[in-house]
Amino acid sequence: MNLLKYILLTLLVLLTLFNLYSLTIGRKKKKQAVANFKQILADLENKTFKEMKKRQLNFSEKRGYINDFNEGILLTFDYENEKIGITLKDKFYLIPFADILSCTENHDTLENGKWTNIRVELETKEQFITLLFGSREWRPKSTLAKFILDDTKEFCSLINKLGEEGQSPEHEEPEEEKEEEEEEKE
Repeated sequence: MNLLKYILLTLLVLLTLFNLYSLTIGRKKKKQAVANFKQILADLENKTFKEMKKRQLNFSEKRGYINDFNEGILLTFDYENEKIGITLKDKFYLIPFADILSCTENHDTLENGKWTNIRVELETKEQFITLLFGSREWRPKSTLAKFILDDTKEFCSLINKLGEEGQSPEHEEPEEEKEEEEEEKE
């Protein structure tokens, strides 16, 4: 009986040590991932800032995304000039709101049921842009696959709203201000 107690006690101590190790390593990895995310987006913001100055734009809103191979995608909006900027590590796209035709999120399904090549396909009057958000194989019900898919849906919903309305819903005037402007015109 004493031998069984010592074996259980040893197993509990080992389990506790493993949990403490996992906890500390997990925190370090999380801090490192956050720092990496911030660095990637800062680099993209610097590149976007240079383009903004060169083209005399004023990006007032930005959204950052990271794909599964740690490359960033920075989506920026210039509501004054009605243009969006998409900044990648090696490219910059400047697209007028009026040129946006459609934005769709898409993925390939493999024979084993896993998803791969989770992407956004942006069609404009002049070009067709494909942005890869996920290149690895993902189970459809996995948390990371859903997270990547949510990012693509958010990206496309922002773009499609601009294409349809010409401006973001967050920047629409409240009803009261619209009524006041209509009264002033009369």
